Order: sequence, then structure tokens, then C-alpha cells
Amino acid sequence: MMKKTLLSALLIGSISLTGCSTLSNLIEKPDDQKTVEDFYGSAMEAFEEKQWDVAIENYEKLKAYFPYGSYAEQTYLELAYAYYKYDESESAIRELDEFIRLYPNHPEIAYAYYLRAVSADSITRSWLDKFITDPATRDIKSAIRAYDYYTQLIQRFPSSKYAVAAAERLIVLRNQQARHEIQVAEFYMNKMAYLAAANRAKVVLTDFPRSASTAQALKILVTAYDKLGMKENKTSVEEVYKLNQDKIEFSEKTLEDMKELADKDGGWWNGLMEGLQGIF
Repeated sequence: MMKKTLLSALLIGSISLTGCSTLSNLIEKPDDQKTVEDFYGSAMEAFEEKQWDVAIENYEKLKAYFPYGSYAEQTYLELAYAYYKYDESESAIRELDEFIRLYPNHPEIAYAYYLRAVSADSITRSWLDKFITDPATRDIKSAIRAYDYYTQLIQRFPSSKYAVAAAERLIVLRNQQARHEIQVAEFYMNKMAYLAAANRAKVVLTDFPRSASTAQALKILVTAYDKLGMKENKTSVEEVYKLNQDKIEFSEKTLEDMKELADKDGGWWNGLMEGLQGIF
């Protein structure tokens, strides 16, 4: 019995002398007692484990308690990325807008512009787009905003490592917007609103040069002009189509094929538009 009592006493003494710090570490501090390192460490640990909600909570608290300094500065970018991964793209864009306003000369400012564009780009995208859905059928405003953000990145930081990826997304978004206009034009065609259909088809040709929807836009114009009794316009469009048929019918080509065609023969579009002058 004495041995057991002595052992218990020794254990209690050990805990009393050396276990205080261990126990204190197990007890969560109140937020108002935490240091900036406490918040950032917890946020980074969650970030690395992809626990985005926990990371967001700690980053937000860090900003609230310590709004200035290098930790707060870095927090904007990491918090924005956490929001993006957590499918809170609007919140990510809000953080990046604020970062760009506060730190226009930051070493990672090009990344901020790129992440803002990617966040806007993600709003109308779905994993089903690879299989059965088309983002062109959704709200086109987010695509337009993403297009503007990518354009701003390229204009401000043309030599950054993000510029190439941004340029590739511009091609995709240009084609997406063109398909949207085609879908609207086809809707008007089905409603026998031929003038409205022709106007939407012309948007494809004027606003989205070298898009994969060029051939479809011309075909809609031919049909719409025929229905409207505008025979001269119909004939002119048909002639332009035939002259450029080998170059404008590339809707089944891959994105890389279209990029290569545009790079090698960028002048063909100007020739096409010159042929269409006066028809619109």
C-alpha cells in the first residue's frame, strides 16, 4: 500500500512540476489572448491539411485582431485561396480586390490578379462541363468579368508566369461567350424573330473574332436574311462564306488547332470582315 501511495505521489509531483505547460497547451486560449503567431499557425496548419473552413476562420480572426503587419498582408492571399477552394469565389474576389488596393507594389501582385480572374472564372464552371454540360448556357456575366480580369492581368503583367495561362483562358472564354450568342440567336430563330437572330449572329462576328462559332453565325445570318427577304445581304454573306470556307469552318477543331491557325494566319479575319462590310 505504501509503495502504491508513494508512486501516486511521485506521479502527481511530476505532473505538478513538468506538466503545467503541457496542460496549458491542451487548453484553448481565448481569442483575445492569442498572438498573431497563434492565429497564423492555426490557419497554416488547417491550410496545409486542406481544412478550408478552419483556415478561413483563423485567417479572418487574425485580420480582425491584427489588421496590420506582414502576417495580415500575407493573410489576404492565403485567405483568398482558401475561399476559392471552399467554393466561396465571391469572398475570394473581395479579399483580392482589397489586397490589390492596399498593396499595389507587393511582390505577389501578379498572382493576386491571376487568382482573382480564376475565382471569377470558377463561378460558372462545373466538373460536368467535361462530359454533358456547357458553361455557355449559364449566366454569362461571370464569364465576362473573368475575361476582363484575365485581360487586366495580361495588360499589367505581360511577362509574368501567369500571362500564358491567362491568354489560354481568354480563348476559351471568348468561345464560350460566342456560343452563348449563338444559343440566343437560335432561340430567336425558333421564335421567328429573324431580325433579332441576325443581330445576335453579327455580335459573334464583330465581338468574338476567330471564335469557333463563326461558321454557325454566318449560317444563321444566311437563313435570317432569307426569311427577312433581304436577298442581297443573303447572297453577300454566302459569297463571303464560300471564299473563307476552309478557314472559318473549324468548329470541330481542337483549341490548340484554333490557336495555331490564328497565330499562323491572323490576317484572314480582317479579310473576312472586309468582305462583310456593308452587309451588316
